Amino acid sequence: ILLVDHEDSFVHTLANYFRQTGANVSTVRTPVPEEVFERLKPDLVVLSPGPGTPKDFDCAATIKKARARDLPIFGVCLGLQALAEAYGGELRQLHIPMHGKPSRIRVSKPGVVFSGLPKEVTVGRYHSIFADPVRLPDDFLVTAETEDGVIMAFEHRKEPIAAVQFHP
Repeated sequence: ILLVDHEDSFVHTLANYFRQTGANVSTVRTPVPEEVFERLKPDLVVLSPGPGTPKDFDCAATIKKARARDLPIFGVCLGLQALAEAYGGELRQLHIPMHGKPSRIRVSKPGVVFSGLPKEVTVGRYHSIFADPVRLPDDFLVTAETEDGVIMAFEHRKEPIAAVQFHP
């Protein structure tokens, strides 16, 4: 797994979660040069949370490099926002930031992320930006959202891409 670090301390927790499954994880701070993809030859790219916006880290370039190699991508928080934006979606600001707040979310489609989980789960939210559901490209299927319609997870309909807005 190539875990792209967007300058957020949660990247270490994410790396540990993946290592607990037996995965070999290499954490690389953005921007990720082409040679890193060539040297590591990852099976999966994970886009970590981070402060600011996807454009602050040129996430679109990392996504383009990963997809040019047909690599699957899993986005977390900023990673979800980056994927939405890279595929033509738009981002908006929450009226009230959700930093360190628990929320109940509704799982509408289990997909790969929520398979085997209940239809409602409580998650930890750490964001003030979100993917605009009205502007989300049709290629994305929303798999979970809050009671007030904030996208909490989606999957691409044709490509191996999934993302969550919350911190798992």
